[in-house]
Amino acid sequence: MWKRSIGVVAAFGLGLALAAVHPLLAQEIRARGGSTVTVGARVQAQYEASSVDETPSSFFIRRAWVTIDGRLNELVTARAQFNIDGAAVLEAYLELTPSEALQIQLGQFKKGMSYFWLVPNSWLPIIERDARVTGVDHCPGVGSVCTFGRLTDALGLDNYEPGILAQGRLSDLFGYRFTLTNGEGIGNKDVNTGKSASGQLSLFPTGGDTRVSAYFALDETLNSRDETMGVPAIGAEVELGTWLGGPHLIANVLQGRNWKLNDDAKFSAFQFMAFWYLPTAPESGVSGIEPMLRVSWVDSGAEHPEKVTGTVVTPGVMVYFAGRNGISTNVDFYSSGGRSDWSWKVQAFAFF
Repeated sequence: MWKRSIGVVAAFGLGLALAAVHPLLAQEIRARGGSTVTVGARVQAQYEASSVDETPSSFFIRRAWVTIDGRLNELVTARAQFNIDGAAVLEAYLELTPSEALQIQLGQFKKGMSYFWLVPNSWLPIIERDARVTGVDHCPGVGSVCTFGRLTDALGLDNYEPGILAQGRLSDLFGYRFTLTNGEGIGNKDVNTGKSASGQLSLFPTGGDTRVSAYFALDETLNSRDETMGVPAIGAEVELGTWLGGPHLIANVLQGRNWKLNDDAKFSAFQFMAFWYLPTAPESGVSGIEPMLRVSWVDSGAEHPEKVTGTVVTPGVMVYFAGRNGISTNVDFYSSGGRSDWSWKVQAFAFF
């Protein structure tokens, strides 16, 4: 056990070292017929400490992913992304792009309703989207903490699944994204005739970085009578600004059914995130600093006397050494009813 712990600490140190050097570029390989294959990787090493009694602090490898992108021509591309730490295939799809207005993916991908889940973890300095606090497991139906990210993840609204995706930008003002998937999670064949659907319609009122989106999900699951049903969820999202471009705001509201609790439980969720990227002088060895804040509130859908709401406030800061390589630290302050807990997280981001 102690050998494994030393290995994890060493890997974390390696992640810190990699984050501090120049950005490592993904390797592009020329293949037959003029096509190309690009191989990249990411390692995210994390330290976490919780306020919950008798919960040990821990170093661990949060992600160790390898991504292979293939490009045949402007029409046909493909991707395979592997979690080598957990031995799982995350994304594996063929992509057809006949125009900017239509892009089709066949295979496995992140179906994600909200951009909060679609944005790659290489861009998001919020360390854990669900704001988990190790040792806290009390949110009705879904367990863990009651937060926006926890509800959407645990209820299967934003995970990886096999299926078909269509998305595109119809004009400078309008964009869309729709998915039809098995509803059974990563790599699983369907077990019934039902399918999960999700979609997002976006308006770009200035034609640039400002975006207003409405999204929905009709998620296939079984009710208490083992009948297949579509579980609805609807939400809206507003984004102002962009990554590494000064002030950046993302806000979400969402309502849906907490089907893991019971057939009638209806949850409500709100989340607000604010980032402010501040570039620094090149000679400093640090390319930028990004303070951040997240506020999330959730009503789990449980009724009195079991009613539970949860609030999380996450301040943090990301320090960039080059590109997206850097170190982020967050503190998730969680409160629900009479309880109050916190989790301190530090994560090194290294990309090859």
